[in-house]
Amino acid sequence: MPAVVVNSGQHAEAVHRTFGEFRIRSDHDLPSLPAMPNLGTASRHLTRQIAALIAHCRPASVLVQGDTLTAYAGARAAAAAQCCVVHVEAGLRAPTIAQPFPEEWFRRRIARHAQFHFAPCASAHANLLAEGVPPASIHAVGNTGIDSLRTLLAQESLHGSSDRQRRARILVTLHRRENWDGNADVVCDALVAIAAQKRDVEILVPVHPNPRIANRLHRRLGGRPQISLVAPMGYRAFIAAAATAALIISDSGGIQEEAPYLGVPLLVPRACTERPEGIATGFVRLVAIERDAIVRDALALMAQRRAPAIAFDDTAPFGDGRAAGRIVDILETAMIRTAV
Repeated sequence: MPAVVVNSGQHAEAVHRTFGEFRIRSDHDLPSLPAMPNLGTASRHLTRQIAALIAHCRPASVLVQGDTLTAYAGARAAAAAQCCVVHVEAGLRAPTIAQPFPEEWFRRRIARHAQFHFAPCASAHANLLAEGVPPASIHAVGNTGIDSLRTLLAQESLHGSSDRQRRARILVTLHRRENWDGNADVVCDALVAIAAQKRDVEILVPVHPNPRIANRLHRRLGGRPQISLVAPMGYRAFIAAAATAALIISDSGGIQEEAPYLGVPLLVPRACTERPEGIATGFVRLVAIERDAIVRDALALMAQRRAPAIAFDDTAPFGDGRAAGRIVDILETAMIRTAV
């Protein structure tokens, strides 16, 4: 089944770096997404660019993954061109459309356009059914992000750190829109307080390129001896840092899936999550955006006995690391039936 890979230009530098790590060749590179006055303008701009490419390539289907602006614009353009829309990582839902915004809004809108819904976990499958999506179009396959993690862990030993090394490092990422501005300040203040209470701790913070968050991180955390602000990390380097951390503090959705497979506790400074299975593993904990709450829970998670990492098997919450093969098989079968 031939595929055309498109780099939409959203976070272009990070995408090129990741493509390089996975040896993926982009067939079409759209211009880097320029600064736009608002999300609606950016969405229309990217939708027009992808629509022009669809008209040129004339694909039978368009596959989008996740909850990004690129995924939404791709689904919207494909639907307008009457192409089959395939949504990977479908069905994740938070209790309210406002948190996380715009990701939650994108997810729900993509679902209206998709003909294939590949659900990463049981709750996602249930959400799609509850929304009236035809059962035959929903496929519980796990998440392809876990495929990548399983492949990497099979290639490299990342669990060889000593207990001392694990106790000494906290890995932090912050980028979600709801944690911009004042919430970012609260998280930074909590990190400073944690460092003051644990003099042996090292806090590693890969800084997201968005200046809205990057400027605050540098202003609040820069120059502190226990806190290292570094450029965004490649996939392999990041997973290595995560696997050897004593604790991860992150508002990322993907890390909520990865942490249980790495056996590393994760503190999520958000009001809610679209991945309740992560919390059920015991590795993931939501925390209010309050300095004292973050400090208290971070210290508690670092002190508790470490549970074994969950296995890549059929009981794992986000799949056994073989989602991509299932997706290809389902799509190829559908194409054969259509051709007949």
